[in-house]
Amino acid sequence: MLTILEHAVALIGLAVVVWLTGGLVGRVLLPSSGLGRWRALARLSLGLTFWMACAFALSASGVLTRLSLWVVVGLVLLASAGTRFGKGRVPAPESRSQTPCARPARADLVCAGTFIALLVPSFLLALSPPVSWDANVYHLTLPKLFIANQGFRPVAFNVYSHWPLSIELLYALAMLVKSYLLAKLVHFGFALLTLYAIFLGCRELDRRAGSWPAGWLAMAFFLANGVVAYELRVAYVDLAYAFFFLAAFLFMLRADDEKPSARTFLLLSGICCGVMAGIKLTGIAAAVVIGALYLPRLLRAARARASGGEVASFALRFVLPTLVLWAPWILKAVWYTGNPVYPLLHDWFGGPDWSSALTAQLRAWHASIGMGRTLGDYLLLPLRVILLSEHGYEHFDGELGRFWIVLLPLALGFGLRRRLVRRCLGTAGLYFVLWSLSSQQLRFLIPILPLVAIAAAVTLVELWERLPGERARTAARWLSLVVAVALLVGIHSRNISGGYRTAVIYLRTGGELTHTAVPGVFAFINEALPPDARLLLLNTNAGFFCDREYLADSFFEASQIAEWLRPATSVAALRQRLEERGITHLLIARGDWGIAYPPSLGRLLRDPEQVELLFRSPDRRFILLKLRREEIDSGVARWEGGKAAFLTWDGG
Repeated sequence: MLTILEHAVALIGLAVVVWLTGGLVGRVLLPSSGLGRWRALARLSLGLTFWMACAFALSASGVLTRLSLWVVVGLVLLASAGTRFGKGRVPAPESRSQTPCARPARADLVCAGTFIALLVPSFLLALSPPVSWDANVYHLTLPKLFIANQGFRPVAFNVYSHWPLSIELLYALAMLVKSYLLAKLVHFGFALLTLYAIFLGCRELDRRAGSWPAGWLAMAFFLANGVVAYELRVAYVDLAYAFFFLAAFLFMLRADDEKPSARTFLLLSGICCGVMAGIKLTGIAAAVVIGALYLPRLLRAARARASGGEVASFALRFVLPTLVLWAPWILKAVWYTGNPVYPLLHDWFGGPDWSSALTAQLRAWHASIGMGRTLGDYLLLPLRVILLSEHGYEHFDGELGRFWIVLLPLALGFGLRRRLVRRCLGTAGLYFVLWSLSSQQLRFLIPILPLVAIAAAVTLVELWERLPGERARTAARWLSLVVAVALLVGIHSRNISGGYRTAVIYLRTGGELTHTAVPGVFAFINEALPPDARLLLLNTNAGFFCDREYLADSFFEASQIAEWLRPATSVAALRQRLEERGITHLLIARGDWGIAYPPSLGRLLRDPEQVELLFRSPDRRFILLKLRREEIDSGVARWEGGKAAFLTWDGG
């Protein structure tokens, strides 16, 4: 129980620091903002942006340590004492004369209590020690390596280490404060921020949507997707990306609506887009999608022959912040690889540990994700994503709620006369088109789920108002909420059971349980191998729990390891390549990923004069070999007994 409380308090502490920091940044950038009800969202966005930039500066300077972090926190606390963000009169809320009913406080409390009851298990499950695959590969592994190095460092064969990593740097700060469990909670926290932004958008951007319970419905529609339920409990980046995408969208809508404060909202949208560009390589494309929302205003200004000022304002307050926040990641990639978008465009810019053949393999792999790339496949894609999405790359590797097959046509058929619905669906549609042309992994669609959720909720509110009689309208509202909650319970059943099971385990043990997530082979490596040991990982790249240096593939479908070893046609040549990289041990995972390793690797692994078995996991999932450097010893007998059942390397 103490572990749960400690991490909950730590997460709250981080939120307070972000809030205070956002106030300070807001006083500098937006001294007379007139943000009104959007002040909190702006403050949170600016605070998070500051800490991402701070983490980058600490990492680039080689002082990413707990001491430097606490120094910055102390300075923030001192600077924020006695100050308030956005002083001045808060504008009166817009008239709700068109709102059919006021939002009942008791109903809000019931809805809030229901959402809390559903989210607490996910919070607890995020505190469970195991980590997901991609977090094991880079979302948590890279922050761990950066902390050990006190800043950025090259990671051989890890393509992800050269990509934008703003959220991973936040994870590094969380790990400095407490542990990797807190980093998992940070991602969960972004889900809460996204829910808040959804509710705010429904309440403020459409008068009818502001009526109860449109906000709650939109929140439910977002959460009632299997891919979202999964990400609540893992340390990925998609929920953070969704928050900044939604914030940028909302700020951009206000920039177009609010003439007196348009420049303020435009600047906030540009900052959020810059953050997105620092989260993923595709973030700059998302910034283009958001920027397209401002085109109608630019066209109106052009028709009025006043486009010069609008274009200059757009360039200065949207484009410039986006580029400024994106540029450090581009420069970092150039510094380490010579390629600003490594490993993409390798034929133009080059880069280490990559080749044209790997580029073709990577492109082919991404094209294979989904259910085809013909014209017919693209036409059927929306239906397939909704109805056929499930685990496995051939089915988009995620799951959407099947209810979208009803809600999306409903919004398209009855909601398009409302401006907010048009903008939500238009932006989501443009993003969907770009997604369809890239890697069709379903979790990459999470950023547009808040938009379609808002559109669906606004449309339902519109339909309610057409019902005859207040009783019928009230019944429709509550029935919609009950159905939405039922959907949530069904989708989140695994999180609910897993979360409370995690709480029971913590209560029974009463202590830290992170050691229980360490696979036995890594426990052996961390305890038995010398500190200067350097491993080559084959058929696995999940190395978060490995405390020794290692090389591993970024993608099995475009294996850099196989490409690196392929020219070694003899065992002697292979040994030379391994020694050039300082490899002392080989960790081999059971499983066939279809990697075309050279035949010389198989000959080396079967030669008792070359390798010695050190460890075999009880489930036969892993074996650990030591490269021999001198005479054969008694370890060969153990290796001889297990080799045939585990390895079949000849022929790739």
